Amino acid sequence: MSQNWGLIRIDDRLIHGQVIAVWCRHRPFTRIVIVDDEVAADPFMQDVMRLAAPPGLQVEVLSLEEAIRRLPQDPYPRETTMVLLRSPQAALRLYEGGVRYTALNVGGLGSAPGRRPLFRHIAASEEEIAALKALAEQGVEITFLTVPGEKARSFRDLPDL
Repeated sequence: MSQNWGLIRIDDRLIHGQVIAVWCRHRPFTRIVIVDDEVAADPFMQDVMRLAAPPGLQVEVLSLEEAIRRLPQDPYPRETTMVLLRSPQAALRLYEGGVRYTALNVGGLGSAPGRRPLFRHIAASEEEIAALKALAEQGVEITFLTVPGEKARSFRDLPDL
């Protein structure tokens, strides 16, 4: 079994329409694992996330602690699994908790008070940037890319960080 996950992605909307459909046409995903404490505690939102996923795709929702405990021993093929997180801080906690990955896609962090623009429709707060820097220092390749086919930008190439 491959040790690399199919995709580890930060998107503050988690599963949403066209973006997930495009990713799933681009790569052979068979499962999405949403790692988010709020959704894990809300059965209605879990149903919403499952309904938003393309047909035939297994959707699993885990709290951050459940993910840290279960994903390192997960028997499901990693290369066909997309892991979705809402924030850079969650991605860092997951990594520090033992769920190792070599690449991180930042695809959706919307503008909000306290966030500054980084790339196209991606903005981040100083705390979020610090979490991304910590991951980059661990050797994680961080790429800003909304959907496959667009021109990506590497986190390390951003000015003023």
